[in-house]
Amino acid sequence: MISKNVSARLYGVLLATMYAFVLTLIAYGFWPRIPFVAALTLIIVLWIGIYFTGLWTILYRPKEFDKKIPISSKELRRRRKQFYDELDSLGRR
Repeated sequence: MISKNVSARLYGVLLATMYAFVLTLIAYGFWPRIPFVAALTLIIVLWIGIYFTGLWTILYRPKEFDKKIPISSKELRRRRKQFYDELDSLGRR
C-alpha cells in the first residue's frame, strides 16, 4: 500500500503537469507568438507553484480544513445552533 505522503506527491505531480500545460495553452491562445523559452519558463513556474500549493493543502493543512468544513450534518446543525445561540445572547437576532 502506498503511504499518504507518496500518493499525495504522485497525485500532485500529475495535477501540476496537467494544469501547467493547460494554463500555458490558454496563454498561447492570448499570445500566439510566444517564444519557446517563455512558454517553457511559464510551464516550469506554473508547475512548481501548483505542485507546492497542492502539497501544502493536502499534506500540511488538513487539520485546519477539518476545523472549518463540517464533516456531517449533525456537526453542521451543532455549529449553526451555537452561532444563533451566540447571536441571541448578544441581542442581535
